[in-house]
Amino acid sequence: MSKLPTWGDLFDYHCSLEKITSDEKVIDNPYYEPFARRRYNFASGLDVDSFRLVFLKGAANKHNKTLFRKGRFIWCKNLRYEGPDEEGYRQLSFTIDKGSKRFIVSENHVLAIPSKSYINNNRYFRPKEKTFIGFSTVFCFNNIISAMASYDGIPFSEMRDRIEKDSPFRPGTLVAPRCGYFCPTFSKPVENIPDLTSEHPYGIILGKGFHNGQDGREFYRVRFGDYTCERVHHIQMEVINEV
Repeated sequence: MSKLPTWGDLFDYHCSLEKITSDEKVIDNPYYEPFARRRYNFASGLDVDSFRLVFLKGAANKHNKTLFRKGRFIWCKNLRYEGPDEEGYRQLSFTIDKGSKRFIVSENHVLAIPSKSYINNNRYFRPKEKTFIGFSTVFCFNNIISAMASYDGIPFSEMRDRIEKDSPFRPGTLVAPRCGYFCPTFSKPVENIPDLTSEHPYGIILGKGFHNGQDGREFYRVRFGDYTCERVHHIQMEVINEV
């Protein structure tokens, strides 16, 4: 897919769809993510030393092959902030279980599930555009920020400010809808949807969303062409650095 998918691509390739119809044939959806169809129950443990993280397929590079577990979360510990990657996305590193290997992942490939969160992404009860509402953002979850600050031996406020300063999702940033993850939402009649074969417009981040929840759930207000989305999760956007 190009940086600008079509309107039809955004509907047809959504990550909650395991199969899609192409040229009158049913094929596997290359963007399918098992987490988008799973249920996550409350956890008995507290979010202090270990955290439930879910990794997208994009996290499973040659160094992180074991991270993608078909939507199952992993209890991760010894979290550390690693700064931005080459594309400007913030990174975190961590260990798993009793292992000493440190994995490093960029924020556009990971979701957090606080222990007090229950998420049911049954496709019959939750529409595509609400797939990410229950998931938290790693770099907005205070318990994770506190753990990272403790690991580096610095105050919570210093770590929070460092993370916020490095955020690629600032007001005025040009973004593209991320194919497979972003699904357009409308407050106006369905018949006003543009031609599905036309490219979806770029977006401009207006600021943080008005409906941010607790436990690190963070959303953005984004203006795409002539309509505004109020609850865009960072996973649903690609930052455009080219001018």
